Amino acid sequence: MKAIIEEYVKTAEPIGSKALTSLPYLHFSSATLRHDMAELEQKGFLTKTHTSSGRIPSEKGYKYYVDNLVTRDSEVQSSFPIIDHIITSNSLKRDHAIEEAIKLLSELTSYTAFAVGPKGVELSIKKIDFVPLNDNEATVLIVTNQGHVEHQTIYLPNHISINNVREVVKTLDDLLRGKTLDEAMIMLKKSFKNNELKKFIDFQEQFLQSFVEAFSKFAEENYYFSGMVKMFDQPEFKDSKYIKRFIEMLDRRDIVKFIGRDEGLQVRFGSDLKLIPMENCSVISIPYHISDQEHGTIAIIGPNRMPYGKVIPLLEYIALNLGKLYK
Repeated sequence: MKAIIEEYVKTAEPIGSKALTSLPYLHFSSATLRHDMAELEQKGFLTKTHTSSGRIPSEKGYKYYVDNLVTRDSEVQSSFPIIDHIITSNSLKRDHAIEEAIKLLSELTSYTAFAVGPKGVELSIKKIDFVPLNDNEATVLIVTNQGHVEHQTIYLPNHISINNVREVVKTLDDLLRGKTLDEAMIMLKKSFKNNELKKFIDFQEQFLQSFVEAFSKFAEENYYFSGMVKMFDQPEFKDSKYIKRFIEMLDRRDIVKFIGRDEGLQVRFGSDLKLIPMENCSVISIPYHISDQEHGTIAIIGPNRMPYGKVIPLLEYIALNLGKLYK
């Protein structure tokens, strides 16, 4: 079974007993191999194509292989120094480090790679400050306990001075410091509603909206895709209708709903994903952890006929190093 899958990964051609007899580690006759292949087919691990007497792995066969037979390829370690360089050279630009790591993963595997960045719903506010740009324009800064910073530029009407903004931002800093983003939003809306910031009542809609947008940036998940067209080089992706459905699925980000977050490494196949055009595809995903509250996921989408022994250790190594980057 292991030999059949690994040869099929290389050739994308149905495997017959003759091809297996040429392998140095299978010392069996062609008749014995044909008998065993027929038995594997009967048990649902292999399936026969209409165009050849050879057989190809079924989804059940791939699942058994991943769970019991896959061996991590030690040759991928030669790529580890490149990953190390990306992480260390972007240590001050975390989002860029994730993006570059995903691009490299796609290049190394020739498949579509993607990441779901950390979601900051549990972040708390460490400081709110602002920087005046001119008499009518200022940038509000929100810093979290994890060192994340978001900014929003606000434009002041003529009757509102920079000093007025400075006073209100200081009030907000005192009011919201140490609060989670959800708590801060509730308190902010309540303060405006009760006219505690009545000095800004005419200006409150824009001011409040600025904070809503800044907080929502913390709460939203960041998506990084790379190598979408690489999938179309695979023989499984020659149908234009299939390609169109695949692109639409990625644009809608449907695939993100099916990847694990708290679990470890996961390999999911078409029947697990229940997405139409995923019947011939698998998704390998692994989470990376920054803190108890923040985590993300990196993943590879490719045909079932993937070199799992190569892809899995690459994912594991990148995930491990992304976790170190944030620490």
